[in-house]
Amino acid sequence: MKKTSLAVGFLILAAFVCVMSPTIFRIGLSASAVAAPPPYCKPCLFYGGDFDPNGPTPNSLRNQDALTGYAAVYVAFGVPPNQTWTVGGFFSNNLAQASVAELGPPEIEWSISTGVSQGNAGTVIASGTAKASLTPTGRSWNNMNEYTVLGRLSANQIFTLTSGHYWMTAVPVCNFLGVCGGQYYFLTDVEDVPPPHAKGFESADVHYFYAPADSDYYVETGGPSGICSQAGGGGGGCDKFSVGLLGTAQTN
Repeated sequence: MKKTSLAVGFLILAAFVCVMSPTIFRIGLSASAVAAPPPYCKPCLFYGGDFDPNGPTPNSLRNQDALTGYAAVYVAFGVPPNQTWTVGGFFSNNLAQASVAELGPPEIEWSISTGVSQGNAGTVIASGTAKASLTPTGRSWNNMNEYTVLGRLSANQIFTLTSGHYWMTAVPVCNFLGVCGGQYYFLTDVEDVPPPHAKGFESADVHYFYAPADSDYYVETGGPSGICSQAGGGGGGCDKFSVGLLGTAQTN
């Protein structure tokens, strides 16, 4: 994945305590419990849930490959035992700081990694870019509007995942001069319990933030030592995020 070196700082919007499961996998609530996943997650393998701007401790972290800097949030998820997932697309829900949100080029950068930990990039097992759409969700917070950035993989990019722990990124791209000069994107978090419209299996592992120009190299997002707890005087957020995977699951 390309790492844009130019940075103009970043906005971190408060912080809080990370809630972690002691088990290897936490099964996502069924559609009947939290309603069906959003229509753009179809076919839907995994969705962290909707951002709730009026819920408990809403927050976000910079997530972009843009003229204003590079940053990515690595979101943990799990493929459950006895399943194989065929991944066909990625999406993330992001707040846009500019009054008119754009992608330039209209792409999303995506990756799947294993073994990510504090200060450790782990191993990238699949990555690339895909043509992406930018669609408003209708939600807004802190004078910013939220957008779904969604990309479907081409036939030669589709891949499979076996049971285990993984980290995904789904990063909006905005590198065109004259379009992206003041654009920032921030991945929204999910703090409601149960998470609205969530789908799939969530790994018990924590999430990580990577921003090379800001000297933040794979640092934990939530928890007492996480980047959200250290920034802005605290306040909550950042233990789950509004991202998802498109594709199908096969039982082995």
